[in-house]
Amino acid sequence: MFNLSIDQILVLIYFSATLGFGFYRRSDKNINSFLFAGRKLTIPALVATLVSTWYGGILAVGRFTYENGIVTWIIFGFFYYIAALLFVKFIAPKIIESNIPTIPELFYRSFGKWPALIAIVCVILITTPAPYLKMLADLFNHVWCIPKFAALCLGAALSLAYAFYGGFSAVVRTDKLQFILMFIGFFTILFSCYFEYGGISFLISNTPDFAFSIPGNLSWTFIFVWGLIALITFIDPSFYQRTFSGSSLKTVKKGILISILFWVIFDFMTVFTGLYALAILPSINSNPYIDLAQLVLPSFAQGLFMVSLFAIVMSTVDSFSFISAFTIGKDLTSLLNLKQDETNILRYTRVGLVMTAILSIMLAMYFEYAVDIWYLLGSFVVPALLFPLIAGLYRIKLEYAPFLMTIPMIVSICWYLYGLAYPAVDGYPGYIWGLDPMYPGVLVSGILFAVFRRGKR
Repeated sequence: MFNLSIDQILVLIYFSATLGFGFYRRSDKNINSFLFAGRKLTIPALVATLVSTWYGGILAVGRFTYENGIVTWIIFGFFYYIAALLFVKFIAPKIIESNIPTIPELFYRSFGKWPALIAIVCVILITTPAPYLKMLADLFNHVWCIPKFAALCLGAALSLAYAFYGGFSAVVRTDKLQFILMFIGFFTILFSCYFEYGGISFLISNTPDFAFSIPGNLSWTFIFVWGLIALITFIDPSFYQRTFSGSSLKTVKKGILISILFWVIFDFMTVFTGLYALAILPSINSNPYIDLAQLVLPSFAQGLFMVSLFAIVMSTVDSFSFISAFTIGKDLTSLLNLKQDETNILRYTRVGLVMTAILSIMLAMYFEYAVDIWYLLGSFVVPALLFPLIAGLYRIKLEYAPFLMTIPMIVSICWYLYGLAYPAVDGYPGYIWGLDPMYPGVLVSGILFAVFRRGKR
């Protein structure tokens, strides 16, 4: 007989339940149902899928909090709340009004074929589930001691199987379960730490000076570049898809506002759990959250916490994979003039899921930390898409749109490569004037936008 630990048993139960939710019902054989859940998402469904999808990088948040303290909340929390509020006010109404289902299609209708192709490449880059798949593999390795490559393949297969079968509706159904589990897990560990060690006074007394200081170990230029990266919310295809899939604009607005409230609560839980790890653990073996759970939680609660970590990561892997897949299956095949009836688009999207899995496994094998992927891709993609996306939604004419999209990205990439070629004393890239690549890219994009805009269409 197999000799399974409690956490292994609970993780198996979790996967059984998740697959059960995912395979519960096959999607109707039409694009609207398979890709956008029939555009019938209610407020609870929107909140569950937005909140659970938001936190795929949970292990990186734990490590970042352990190393940098409470400033993590500003970088991965506060800036994104502001971006989401701006999205509700200025972007969501235009998505509903335009009735255009994807970002590449918006670019195609607004600016033509080449801008749409650039947008497709950018969308595939920012929706790659590679960083989250890497974290899922780390969790598999922790629970089952599975080698990295095998864990990546297993994680991809489990996360994509039900999306392959049931489409976006299956993703949303699993998100409802994962939403509940993520809060249960972190409430359990935070509750245990508070009653065993004490509250804020314990944390202040037992953490380094940087833990409760801002900017702490970081520079203000580095912090504010994350404020710009938060603007990726405007061009986030998962936000775009969920907005388009909502049953009404009123539903979407309420759903996002309620989601912000849950993000604030969950960010409090994750950051303070990381601070407890900093106060209690002298060193880290695997990850601050996992090491802390092993120390402070009994066996069953520890297994429940591991389940919550799996749920958080899987909710993002399946969502991002699905968006990348239908970008390939719907948008790319349309530009390539392949047959676009519903049967073929569904088949192309399923092929896109397989292609996404392969590409993500390759990227996850290359990068060491998920934050590195977020930082680089955000620095390159935001300058390319931000202003053209706003122009497309607000029906602003642009001349030389391909030029406006590629030049800012090239500037950011060159800025980054220069920093690598001339590293600073501490080993980090030596950027010109100490400015991260996002700054010159967005500046150039704003200047080009001002020069090439030509009023309303």
